[in-house]
Amino acid sequence: MKTVDDIRTLNKSVHFRPACNFYNMNELAALWERKIRRTLPRVTVTEEDLLSAAAENIIPQSVVASFTHDIFIKGCQINFPIEGPNETEACSLYPNEPFRTLDDCFNDFLAKMKDENMMQSDENTKQSNEIPSQKPVVEAFAITATCA
Repeated sequence: MKTVDDIRTLNKSVHFRPACNFYNMNELAALWERKIRRTLPRVTVTEEDLLSAAAENIIPQSVVASFTHDIFIKGCQINFPIEGPNETEACSLYPNEPFRTLDDCFNDFLAKMKDENMMQSDENTKQSNEIPSQKPVVEAFAITATCA
């Protein structure tokens, strides 16, 4: 919100890339696994797999494969310099401002999940007068990438 009234950001693209939040997908998954004390199932998709899926020209799978390659293999969203008179980075503008880490965000999210799980358990207990069964924090399910 500070950038709205900051003259240094007038007519500029402001990028937000705090170094404390640079994670690759494996690091991000490992961080979440430490929080939930479980190991998530992994599926390895190689760069060649993505490129061959993109080359098949099957919509929407080829589009998803192409974007996934650009984002996760080529790093198009972070692997570029912030330079020129029309670009700036928030961390350089506000070096003394503490930025929230993904670790902190995951802690808050996990606490919220536990609170909601406890509220649901309380409702189940009131309805059935039985001891609620403890549901796992994370349940395994398949994820399919699609375009909406």
